[in-house]
Amino acid sequence: MQESNLPAQHQLIDLENPLPSWNLKQKKAGKKLMITKEADTFMRSLNMYDKTQVYNEALKLASDGGYGWNSKGFKKEPMFTRQKMCPGGISFMYSVNPEMIVINRMQLELEPTGLRTPAKMQQMGLFEIKRTSDVRWHEGSDGNDINNLPNAWGSPIPVNTVNTEHVAINGMSNDLDKARWLMGVHVDTAYWSDNAKAYTLVYNPTRGKFDIFECIQDRVSTSKLAEFLAVMLIESQKKGVKRKWTAHSQGGIIMTRAVELVNMRGISLEGQRVSIHAGGNFKKRAENAFTKAGMTIDEIRRDHPDDFVPNLLGFNDLSPGSFIRCIRSARLVTGDKRPVEASPHTLPYIGRESAIRHLQMNGYHRKAERLAKLTMKEFDLL
Repeated sequence: MQESNLPAQHQLIDLENPLPSWNLKQKKAGKKLMITKEADTFMRSLNMYDKTQVYNEALKLASDGGYGWNSKGFKKEPMFTRQKMCPGGISFMYSVNPEMIVINRMQLELEPTGLRTPAKMQQMGLFEIKRTSDVRWHEGSDGNDINNLPNAWGSPIPVNTVNTEHVAINGMSNDLDKARWLMGVHVDTAYWSDNAKAYTLVYNPTRGKFDIFECIQDRVSTSKLAEFLAVMLIESQKKGVKRKWTAHSQGGIIMTRAVELVNMRGISLEGQRVSIHAGGNFKKRAENAFTKAGMTIDEIRRDHPDDFVPNLLGFNDLSPGSFIRCIRSARLVTGDKRPVEASPHTLPYIGRESAIRHLQMNGYHRKAERLAKLTMKEFDLL
């Protein structure tokens, strides 16, 4: 460290890997990685995932001597301060001399995602959302209750770390406005007796058709959001805070892959609880991952029998009967004008009688009749 009477922008400390057990990369021999106290103060305000991204970008600089691919001839003399952009919109200013690479300043380059941000420009991140009314989704919900569900949860507030007991990860085709209230409903249903007053949304932004690619990616590899969620799980565990994690639709795939990543690092998630609704994940794979991590599985089979996402896309029920039912109801999952309460996928499935009633209320009498005729044996998965 430099002399203590120097201003913060000149006092240097070592730049350390914020999560060694997660990131297996080690700093290569060569220049030291240093950071000013001023930049370190900013870095400490970030969540563990963003800290890791900054560290990884600094490692890349160390691998080429700190001068970068754009430095003609890889000049070895000291250079003026340059800027480096990190994934997630954080940038840092750095300088290089023969002994070290120094991060001098850091800042956020992107405007924080909010409700007014166009959906295609919204970024993944953490948002704290508070309950604003006592309206809840339950077996006896009427049309007035359903219309007021979007008003039961308030505006999302960007946060750097998870500070609530409940955490949720949304599925595909949800902009921030829809995700903030819909995941509030899923959290409320999964942990009904808690009557949660707030939760943190791990926001999965929609990218249209690219959402499908992300689902495939987390089945065979790893998406950025799965990495992000894995670090949030690890960060909670390191703090000794036991949380309840709720995932819906694509969120189930992301959660499964995130826990697998944690398992690969040999980190236990004992004490963490998880619920998945209408997940596109293969249940056996998810159960294996959660059990290996030591998590408590509260719900994993809350699936409507006509929902093609968990049954067909999740490969959990490929029987002829399931295929026919799901295809017949596909438009209630993907249609633009479908009533939210009649969809077998959007709101949490809370029972056959309730589903039949809402189909009848919206004029889907033949679908209600078919659902009523299902034998109890066909409901063993629920």
